[in-house]
Amino acid sequence: MNLLLKNGLNETVINNVYTYSLNLDYLFLIGGIMILFALLALLLGLSTAYFTANAGRYLGEELRKAEYQKILSYSFANLDSFRINSLITRITGDIQIISDAFCQSLRPLLRSPVQLVFALSFAIIMSKDLSIVFAIILPLMTILLFFMAIRAKPRFIKVQRALDKINLTTEESLVAIRFIRANAKEDYENEKFESVNSENKKIATKATSFIAFNSAIMQGMTYTCILGILIVGTNISLTNHDANMIINMGSFLSYVSQLLASLNMISNVFMTFSRSEASKERIKEVFEQTSEIEDRGKEELSDSSIVFKNVSFIYPNHSEKVLDDISFIISSGSFIGIIGETGSGKTSLVNLISRYYEKTEGDIFIGNKKIEEYSLNSLHSNIATAFQIPQLFKGTILDNLKYGNENIDEKDVILASKIAECYPFIMDMKDNFNSLVSSRGTSLSGGQKQRVALARALLKKPKILILDDSFSALDRITERKIKDNLKKYLSDTTIIVISQKISTIEDADMIIVLDKGKVSSIGTSKELLEQDGIYKSIYTLQRKEDYGSITK
Repeated sequence: MNLLLKNGLNETVINNVYTYSLNLDYLFLIGGIMILFALLALLLGLSTAYFTANAGRYLGEELRKAEYQKILSYSFANLDSFRINSLITRITGDIQIISDAFCQSLRPLLRSPVQLVFALSFAIIMSKDLSIVFAIILPLMTILLFFMAIRAKPRFIKVQRALDKINLTTEESLVAIRFIRANAKEDYENEKFESVNSENKKIATKATSFIAFNSAIMQGMTYTCILGILIVGTNISLTNHDANMIINMGSFLSYVSQLLASLNMISNVFMTFSRSEASKERIKEVFEQTSEIEDRGKEELSDSSIVFKNVSFIYPNHSEKVLDDISFIISSGSFIGIIGETGSGKTSLVNLISRYYEKTEGDIFIGNKKIEEYSLNSLHSNIATAFQIPQLFKGTILDNLKYGNENIDEKDVILASKIAECYPFIMDMKDNFNSLVSSRGTSLSGGQKQRVALARALLKKPKILILDDSFSALDRITERKIKDNLKKYLSDTTIIVISQKISTIEDADMIIVLDKGKVSSIGTSKELLEQDGIYKSIYTLQRKEDYGSITK
């Protein structure tokens, strides 16, 4: 800088009198060069900002896509490891934090080290004496920076966990909002939300205060460094009677400002990385989940007979057996009923047939082949399940029916709807099959949703159809019609019906009675009524209840 100023002045001596004039050509040249560099810096800055933003958004898009695909590949056991609200936070908020951190940090991360090296080099060349201050301050700032970065990570992990709690509370409340309003529990839910919201505020405040504290400390160190340079420089100037030291301190401090600014940028990058590190760990947990179900089978399912041979099952991270030494044989095309008290293992049993979970002991055969010999795609394509609480998606009735088989034709849609006894109410709707269904099917009644879900399962044209208490919301007349339709149109399909109602399964070819994870008895309804067992007790109790309701 001093050299530039010196060259910009023309010095002449007349009669021992110094006179100065501006060297305009030189100043215009230097000014032009500086303007060009400024424009170049602007252009590079805009380009860097544009490409950095695009790169950050692309990173977020690819991460989100990969994480979503990973979640879709999860087994039921993997899904049990996470709350749904936590997965939502990880695929949205956590990835957004990483994307933002990339956008905000890439430029400073590339620019700051270069600026730091050049500023430090020029400062040392200009004055080795003043640079002694750096030798003291810089190590302290570096140690402080790493210490703060390490301490920041656990704080931001707590912030993301607090967001999980808010998402959980919000999800539960919105899903059950009709029940909440019906029971006048708005105040209670408001208090519950306020509790988790307040907790999130406290945790977030601590995390952001930590960042603010880091900025304050770094700023304090910056001013300390400048003050130290001024003290040392002034002391050297007075001691050595060196006036040039005072003059050079101005230029020296400009390099110091650039050096300290680069350190502050690096400090902010470290804090940003610390926050994104917490999100990175949470996303890493999603990707590191490995399914205990290995999809190595190559066989295609062609027969629908089922054999359980000494099968036991324990849920992951649990110690007690949910199913214990289960054995039975189901012939192809049979209508099978499964009954038992709540918690007896009915749903767990049918989940093993589709390999949603991996059995713990024993063997399961379908069509005389172990289920491990079939590809998961073959199993899931040929086994359809209709659940007690059906999942319908926002869209038309037809969209929901075709969800399991997009290539199905109109005749099959109509036939499946008639078998499931949903055709009449669909035709009564304004737009028939093109009538809109709200998310979760809230615009339909419970019985209507179950029938649409059954029709969707039928459209897969499965070899094995599992009905997991999917008649629970139906009246007996509709239930009887559906069962008659199933026997008429699906005579070659093995149908397994889980139910708490004797009327639903009493005409089954075989009934499996479960009790505390074990097979209590197997047989037809007539055979089981000849025994003094659980089935007879349930039968007698329900018949008394039916008789009582009729006499009333």
